[in-house]
Amino acid sequence: SPASSSSGNFSQFAPDSATSPHSSSSSPQPTAKSQKGREDGMERVRKAKSRTAFSKEQLQTLHQRFQSQKYLSPQQIRELAAALGLTYKQVKTWFQNRRMKLKRCQKHSLWTERAQCLMQNGFQPSTYLDVHPKFHQGYPITAAGNIQAMPSTHQPYGAGQ
Repeated sequence: SPASSSSGNFSQFAPDSATSPHSSSSSPQPTAKSQKGREDGMERVRKAKSRTAFSKEQLQTLHQRFQSQKYLSPQQIRELAAALGLTYKQVKTWFQNRRMKLKRCQKHSLWTERAQCLMQNGFQPSTYLDVHPKFHQGYPITAAGNIQAMPSTHQPYGAGQ
């Protein structure tokens, strides 16, 4: 059969019209509507989103609410948005961004605390990074010198059978 050919050359086969884009068979061509949609998409330039400038009062209210409640239900978001004259998406995004900011600050302060603790306990990063001359790749040179060559247990294939 041609599939089991040892030459490895499969270019002799006709491509499947359902899967090959290069098929010369009468595969369905894109309709005028889908081509027009693509052209319209090229002409339409997406307007860049502008940054929302919250008023001081809006920010104060958002911060106060965040202090008491880190997560809001969809209904609470709608109510807060209506009270502040903002959209649902603006309030939702503000809370998401604020939670991420809090997370970054907590991570940074945790690393700062750990670094201060290490410094207080006498850890010096510069001495930690210096490589002691008696060590080679983490092993003392004296220990490396004591390693003896292992006798070869390799036998030619079939010698002991």
